[in-house]
Amino acid sequence: MTGDEAVRDGVRAGERAARRLAELGVCVLEPGLSDAEFDRIEAEYGIVFAPGHRGFLAAGLPVGRAAPPEEGESPRNPWPDWRDGDPDVIRERLGWPVEGMLFSVEHGCWLPGGRWGQRPADPAEAVAAARAALATVPRLIPLYGHRYLAAGAGKAVAPGRVVLSVVGADAIHYGRDLAEWVEREFEDPGSDRAWPEPAAGDRVPFWSDLAG
Repeated sequence: MTGDEAVRDGVRAGERAARRLAELGVCVLEPGLSDAEFDRIEAEYGIVFAPGHRGFLAAGLPVGRAAPPEEGESPRNPWPDWRDGDPDVIRERLGWPVEGMLFSVEHGCWLPGGRWGQRPADPAEAVAAARAALATVPRLIPLYGHRYLAAGAGKAVAPGRVVLSVVGADAIHYGRDLAEWVEREFEDPGSDRAWPEPAAGDRVPFWSDLAG
């Protein structure tokens, strides 16, 4: 698949996911983001949406649950409101994957196999070393709760197909693309179904390694 074909494929998957989300009625959907809004958001937060993520948000912008949270669910809105949301909240959510990983490092986590070298004995030094290493990995963009897509690397590149669930040092592949993620998240939650792993070329450096 060429780069242009991968971009188109990613956009189509995002659009399919948005249509299915609307059919399921599980969230409040506003009109999708315009090109001007994408430009503003990407400039404000220093991010680039991957093609599939862009196609998803252009087809319809999820801004909240369709029903109040159930007992035991967090009252916090799981959907980032890219249009009207509090910028501080969005920046906080953009930082969750790295900050969660650093919290795990502070409490003893360290990558095996020497990928980060030998762990410093001092926890603060270990966190500093991990922070420097994490500055080189793909940035994750919040999708829903603790689900993420990798950031794009320019409009001619199509990373960010795979949906990841990341909490601290725990990561799971939650869909090979957005359309599969919607099915798993909202149509078949809690199922013990064995979901296929992403193709080697779709894995997200570092984060997919955490997922196994």
